[in-house]
Amino acid sequence: MSGVKRFVRCLGLLLVLIQAGGAVAHAETSTERSGSVLVFPKVIFDGSRDTFIQITNTSNSMVHAHCFYVSAVPECNGVGSCLDDTCVGECIPSWVEVDFEIWLTKQQPTSWSAGFGRLSDPNDSVCFRNFQTGNENYDCYGAGLDPGRVPPVSDPFVGELKCIEVDPSGAPISGNHLKGEATIVGTTGDASKYNAIGVIGLDANNGDTTLCLGGGVSDRCPSGAEYNGCAETLILDHFAQGADSPLFGSTSSVTTELTLVPCSQDFETQNPSRVVVQFLITNEYEQSFSASTTVDCWANFELNDVNLIFDLSRLSTRAVQTRMRPASGTPIGILGVSEEYHSLSGQTARAAFNIQQEGERAGTDYIVIPEGP
Repeated sequence: MSGVKRFVRCLGLLLVLIQAGGAVAHAETSTERSGSVLVFPKVIFDGSRDTFIQITNTSNSMVHAHCFYVSAVPECNGVGSCLDDTCVGECIPSWVEVDFEIWLTKQQPTSWSAGFGRLSDPNDSVCFRNFQTGNENYDCYGAGLDPGRVPPVSDPFVGELKCIEVDPSGAPISGNHLKGEATIVGTTGDASKYNAIGVIGLDANNGDTTLCLGGGVSDRCPSGAEYNGCAETLILDHFAQGADSPLFGSTSSVTTELTLVPCSQDFETQNPSRVVVQFLITNEYEQSFSASTTVDCWANFELNDVNLIFDLSRLSTRAVQTRMRPASGTPIGILGVSEEYHSLSGQTARAAFNIQQEGERAGTDYIVIPEGP
């Protein structure tokens, strides 16, 4: 069977799985609409990859945002490094926060490299090509209006970026004017891209330092929900680990990598949030399997690292649907993205995917930020 026919067949099987699981409800967070909170779950700068961040103000007025990089680089409490598996000892999840502010004029897009940041320089070169003279300048990094100084991340860095729309005093507002994309670029030029997850702000926002996502009126949220809640369930359609790639044929393999972050975060105390995530896996025969893992602050893993049930030899079918949700009684929701790796003879093609979302959590997630300047 040709690669194209195999790929079409696989898409059909995935559609069957989706239909078998019922209609997907409209998500409360969005990767298509602008929001008041932007979440970039996967930001990498590790010597082999860097992440380019793009944020756009979709309104016709000035927009301010308070942004937070959260480094989740694990720390080795012995000798060696956790990143290259040379740690002799235990790898401890870390939380290191760096915050900064950006300002965007009406309809202004801006971009920067996580590894290099962006200086505030009024003499930035202009990115252009003059078709009449043939003169051109494709060195576009830093071109355009500066949004303010954006610091570089640590080297190495793995973690997330979160940007919250605020007024000039630093108080959170429900403007819903921010939209973003992230592109993870390798040193060989390969790239994968995903949309930032936008959390929609509501009219009840009281502008204090505790952002209430979903839920009702409580002592912590006297105005009730100030933002839409996080999804009740994340749904990922993917290949079984080790299945052959429809792009490269029977001697290839596909690996899925998942990145998850908690919806609740406290940037004031810098205490990492922990959430237990349950997985319900369904193969093409509608057989169901389960697994679970714990997310401390930030987690990035291949599916087989959670449980070998994700392997082709266990699932017996190439196409799989996985539903993820916080464990029963867990007061924190989850957000995430995935990356798919298609490999053949040492060559790899990558693609990032936003994860489908279903329903809204009944409880409230909290994002706590420091007071503005």
